[in-house]
Amino acid sequence: MNGDKITVQQLLQELGFSEAESETYWALLNLETVSIRKVAAYSGINRGTTYDAIKRLVAAGLAHTRRSGQREYYNAESPEKIHDLIRDKRKELWRTQQQAAELVPKLLARKARPQGQPLVKYYEDDEGVVAILKDVLQTCGQLETPEYYVYSSRPLRQYIYRKFPEFTDRRIREGIGVKVIAVGEGGDPTAISERRWLPEPDAAGISSYIIIYGDKVASISISNYTPYGVVVEDAGATAMQKVLFERLFATL
Repeated sequence: MNGDKITVQQLLQELGFSEAESETYWALLNLETVSIRKVAAYSGINRGTTYDAIKRLVAAGLAHTRRSGQREYYNAESPEKIHDLIRDKRKELWRTQQQAAELVPKLLARKARPQGQPLVKYYEDDEGVVAILKDVLQTCGQLETPEYYVYSSRPLRQYIYRKFPEFTDRRIREGIGVKVIAVGEGGDPTAISERRWLPEPDAAGISSYIIIYGDKVASISISNYTPYGVVVEDAGATAMQKVLFERLFATL
């Protein structure tokens, strides 16, 4: 029973209700039609906070109030009402998504850099690498030919996906292809991918992971076991990198 309570509270809080409101709803679920005093006694929350919580629950359709004489009594609506709240939340998110689809391009246009000037972004640690990988998926998903190129060095491979292990599954699911030139052994081909290998040089120091996608080139390196990345968005420079990659790939 206590486990059910925790689950209900977590669910309501994820839907935007406060801890006091979630606790109050749980109290109402376990009581018959009752007064504010009994609800507050059951939940351990003071009457003023309980009253405010019940007002929110009533407005959301999770609780019901009725008057008898000079007093008001309250009871919980069926937990099935939670499904209605989730459906409403989905509708709100859909509307927000539609608004964002119209607004974001306008905002990007307002911040457009001068023609010919590259855009450089710096990313730190594993979360930064995740941000780069998500940008790869988003950018390639909008391309006429959804594909990108990678130079993969053996020392870096273990750091690229450790915080985003589902990346390859998402790439395949979204139909995004990849061509890889791997420096050093390791790394098996996956669906809609091609891989070529270069022997790893004897000299140490080659530890970079380069992704060429859209009009961008991302370079991921490591310092003190912590990855960092730089993304340069420049159509001309990226086009040159693509030509060099394709020529090398064809010879391997």
